This record gives sequence, C-alpha cells and structure tokens, in this order.
Amino acid sequence: AEENIVQALGHLPANARRERARALLAQGNLDGLAERRPQALSGGQRQRVALARALARDPHVLLMDEPFAAVDQVTRRRLQDQLVELRQALETPTILVTHDLNEARNLGDRICVLHHGRTLQTGPPETVMNRPASPEVARLVDLGNLFPGRILSRDTATGETRLDWRGVTLQTRTDLDLGPDQTVSWVVPQSFIVLHRRDRPSRGERENPIAGAVTQVRVLGETSTVTMVTRNDPDRPLTFSLPAHTQRRNGVTPGAEITVSLLSDGIHVMADDRL
Repeated sequence: AEENIVQALGHLPANARRERARALLAQGNLDGLAERRPQALSGGQRQRVALARALARDPHVLLMDEPFAAVDQVTRRRLQDQLVELRQALETPTILVTHDLNEARNLGDRICVLHHGRTLQTGPPETVMNRPASPEVARLVDLGNLFPGRILSRDTATGETRLDWRGVTLQTRTDLDLGPDQTVSWVVPQSFIVLHRRDRPSRGERENPIAGAVTQVRVLGETSTVTMVTRNDPDRPLTFSLPAHTQRRNGVTPGAEITVSLLSDGIHVMADDRL
C-alpha cells in the first residue's frame, strides 16, 4: 500500500516521499497497513489506498467516478462517512459521479443532474430533490408523486395559487407566471405528506386534505412506505413514508381508508409535460 502511494510522489524529493505516503495512509485511516499487498486488503481498504494515491499528486480538482460501487453496503456507509471527514480537512474541490441518489444527497454540496449529455439542473441537494426544474428532473431523481394539474387562480403579488387536481382544489405557491386554466405538472415530496392520525390530530390536517385507500405497505426496518390510491385520481398512486410504529398504531394496512394532507409549502408546480 505504501509503495503504491510512493509511486505517485515523483514530484517530491526522494527522501520526503515515504513520510508523505505514511501521512496519507494515516489520513485515510490505514495505519498499520503500509506493507499490505492488494490481495491482503479489503475492498474498502483498496478504495482508500486509491484515494490516498490520488491525493498524493496534490490535485487542483479530485474526480471520483462511482468510488463506492464495488463495495458492500456496510463498507459503503463507512467510506461515505470517511469521505465527509476528509472533505472537511481538504480544500480540494471534489466532483463525485454517482447513480445513487442518497449518496448524492448526503455527500454533495451541489448536485448536477445530467441526462444524455445535457445538464438539466444544478443546485443544492434539497432544491434539486424537492423543487425539480422540470418533470424530467423529477423522474430522474425518483420523485414518484408527480401529477398533472390545472391552474384555477394565482395572486401575482404573493404567488398564492389555487391548483385543480382532478376535481380537488389544492392551495400552494409558485413564482411561475401562470394564468387561469393553464395546464401544469406538480410534485409533492414524501416529507411534505402528513397522515391524519387517529389519536392526535395536527394543525397540518386542515391543509389540502386528500382521502383514499391504502394499497400497499412496505416495512423496511423502522420505516414504512405507504402507497395509497386517492378517490379523485385512482390511476396515479400517492406514496409517502412513516415511522413503522406510527403506521401500526394508526392501522395503516392494505385496504384501510385514510386521509393525508399535502402541505402547501411542499407542492412544487412546473411547466406542463406529458406524464
């Protein structure tokens, strides 16, 4: 491992290379592995040696292309945590190429969505994931709750907007210059969908209430993903997540009739697109 990094340090005096290589190994939490051969390293350790070798050249920009693709899930999380720590200690701009949306959200200061060689949107993760520039971006970042709509009215001074969703009127806000009867697409991230709880109603329940029937519940650890079919748009399911204990306590099971609120701050309106 150490010799691998030394090979990239030709720009330094020969007597300074090993000390620098060992410092890079320590920075990558690879202390004690300097003499290990590749076959004696785990997949995560090999990735960290490769990163240390890249940093050995003191690059102006660090490009990482799917760096965690070849490791298991546990190792991937550890490497991601270590990369976060490393980035805080470095001033080197880093470009990370990934198909993992959670990885992009958790590691990126900014996300650039590329599709067929075109840049569709660039911005902070929260903006790209919650307020996509177009329905195309919404699909690419896997925002499933994408629906057609029609503008009923919009206050040009405040942006307050009334949106028709197949017979249901939703209250939201948009900066787009839209007139009455204009068709649009809109999306609501799962984090802006609130279940009407039976034991403790919340203030948000008065905001854009939508009734429907549960068609599927998928439990993954402590989180349950609920799919419901709404009465007004039975062809397009609505999906949201709940803590598993909340799902169980409120009887959210397949076939159950439930009501949710679509929080107006989370409803994002876009120019029309074929859905």
